[in-house]
Amino acid sequence: MTRGRTLVVGDWPELPERTALVEAAGAVLAWDVLVDGPPAARVDDPERAADWLWEVYGDAAADVLGGADEVDVPVGGDLPVRDACRVLAQLTWARAWWPASATAGVPALDPVLLAAERAVATSAAEHLLDDPDATARAVAEVVGDVPDPGLALRVAELAEDSGVVRDPAPTRSSYALAAGGTGPRAGVTVLSGQSPVDWALVPQGAVDAAAPAEWAVVRRQGGTFLDVTVVGGPGRTRLAARFAGVDVPLDSTDDLGRVTGSAPVPASLLLLPPDRRVPVVYAPGFAEPVPPAPDAEERRAAILAYARSRAGSPTATLTERAAR
Repeated sequence: MTRGRTLVVGDWPELPERTALVEAAGAVLAWDVLVDGPPAARVDDPERAADWLWEVYGDAAADVLGGADEVDVPVGGDLPVRDACRVLAQLTWARAWWPASATAGVPALDPVLLAAERAVATSAAEHLLDDPDATARAVAEVVGDVPDPGLALRVAELAEDSGVVRDPAPTRSSYALAAGGTGPRAGVTVLSGQSPVDWALVPQGAVDAAAPAEWAVVRRQGGTFLDVTVVGGPGRTRLAARFAGVDVPLDSTDDLGRVTGSAPVPASLLLLPPDRRVPVVYAPGFAEPVPPAPDAEERRAAILAYARSRAGSPTATLTERAAR
């Protein structure tokens, strides 16, 4: 169907954490990772998209470009380019949304293997992508030794073809938290609680995807302080928490390796109703702190269950199957 000047195919995924995208020339393809089937599409430039759309939608491409109200998209068939785009979309989704969590039993993905497999997938769909340098950019993101020999050879070939000089493996210090101390000092806890962390507000891997943020209002040294703690994930980034208008930099680690922070707060914070005593963890410069959606827990559980199922799925990528 046509919306304004955009041709729309299929049902566009409603939730960002379930959306796997490929930005193609003249259009964007989208899969809902929890739903099997062909991609949805938003075609903004039919002339550019006409060069490749048939490789994704087969004979139905003519109906798409003609602006038909109903398009019968083939679910199966020999469409290797669509399959290649699906793999690229899945790997791009995993890079942004994979919910690594020791708490929920979701293993972390190997970032080097993910980048390498994504570079190869990018090259397979290169002719229809919106970025003509997409493969070179993807290869440049492969930093370190690729653990799979066949994949390593293919990345080396792509690097040579693209003229990309890859960076060496990062040192351990590259991942270290710029933090000191062992976290907030002891005191008398007046109030405490916990709340989930919204994945949309932090980069993938910054926190344990299933562990909640814990908070406590503590009296110590004659003052009132808010202490916030989150369980870190495999990635590292600068985090903060906003609680009733107070920003708390999460710039320390405690003896258990959790990411923590503390800030002075007015004693009047104790008088706030419970629905306002909720810490919102976010990454400054990445997202603005907003309260979680009412259905956040249900949405989180669905993605965690999906990620746990991927290792044994016949459609899993190499990166997902190799997760440990």
